[in-house]
Amino acid sequence: MPELNLQEKAAQEDAIASYGNKFLTYDTIDYPYIGVLFLPQKPQTERKFKFCITPAVVQEDQNALISDWLKNEDDPFTQADLLNKEDDQVQELIFQIRKSLSIRYHESLANRLLTLFNDAKGEDSTSLGIAVGSLRNFYIFFRLHTKLKCPTISLTPDCNIYASWRGEQNRVFSVHFLPNSDARFVIFKPNDRHPGQQIRLSGIATTDVLMETVAPDSVSNWILE
Repeated sequence: MPELNLQEKAAQEDAIASYGNKFLTYDTIDYPYIGVLFLPQKPQTERKFKFCITPAVVQEDQNALISDWLKNEDDPFTQADLLNKEDDQVQELIFQIRKSLSIRYHESLANRLLTLFNDAKGEDSTSLGIAVGSLRNFYIFFRLHTKLKCPTISLTPDCNIYASWRGEQNRVFSVHFLPNSDARFVIFKPNDRHPGQQIRLSGIATTDVLMETVAPDSVSNWILE
């Protein structure tokens, strides 16, 4: 439908302006979600991970740590050491999601996240795969709202999680989980006064008040079960 094409084009322009032009996604579906560019699927290889609980590292500390280590030639640690530590934290969080029985679709979510992580690492072994702060923010959101439907999940060029829920009449709610406690969101919903046209809303809010922020737009009607 023409109006849907305009919607997707506008959303993609917004996404490219905000996040760049490359997104990594796990799902294979017959239409693009907001801000997602689908990459060819690679054959999946089995990888075994050890899960160990490590102290959380905030995203803001990451660049400082890398910089400090690279400046000190006598320091035995390297950027690879930091990435390995980040990898352990990502894997532990995914494991926490998998065993969180209070979260609906906890196994499906964990499987998708692990696949995205492996794909990102396959593209670039020096990549974070998934940013720890973004994953933690995503996990908090699902623990706060245990009746959420399973979204389509992709990764932004910065390795942040981008989740989308689609409802009837081309309703879309997409959330970019940032490494801090914030989340960017975009909403598409029908324009009741002008059939065939849609309303587009976007903003930013902390994860803990995100659902309250979008409540006037009845988002819960199509993203909660």
